[in-house]
Amino acid sequence: MRKKTNKKVRNATSKEYKGIKFRSKLELFTYKKLEAAKIKSLYEEIKFELQEGFYFTNGSIEPNTKKEFVDNVKKVRSITYTPDFVDPKGKWIIEVKGFANDVFPVKWKMFKKHLLDNGLEYKLFLPKNQKQVLETVELIKEMSRK
Repeated sequence: MRKKTNKKVRNATSKEYKGIKFRSKLELFTYKKLEAAKIKSLYEEIKFELQEGFYFTNGSIEPNTKKEFVDNVKKVRSITYTPDFVDPKGKWIIEVKGFANDVFPVKWKMFKKHLLDNGLEYKLFLPKNQKQVLETVELIKEMSRK
């Protein structure tokens, strides 16, 4: 039997720091670097609804948990996105991605479209390693000086 893996964060090791549970060591690294630079951030506190939930009433024949075909008329859940770090002042968002899962590229595109459609002018950062995190922190420091 294969061991179950975390599908949300590939190859990630969860860590806890100051009572906060981070999904990966890279997220913790980012938090510590923001903290050291005295940059305030909200960690996984803001959720964006990219698509509202709905009922699909046309009929949809799908397998249930017992793998039997049934007419599925349940509510289709909303598609939401919770970025890793958000500026409390609304200027930037950091999404730390060491290894993206198969859903991330689609959600990231939907998230960008959501921001545009709603007039939200966050600057987005997508660091994938420690070097890029350090560059991101420097860019945010520069933004705050302007």
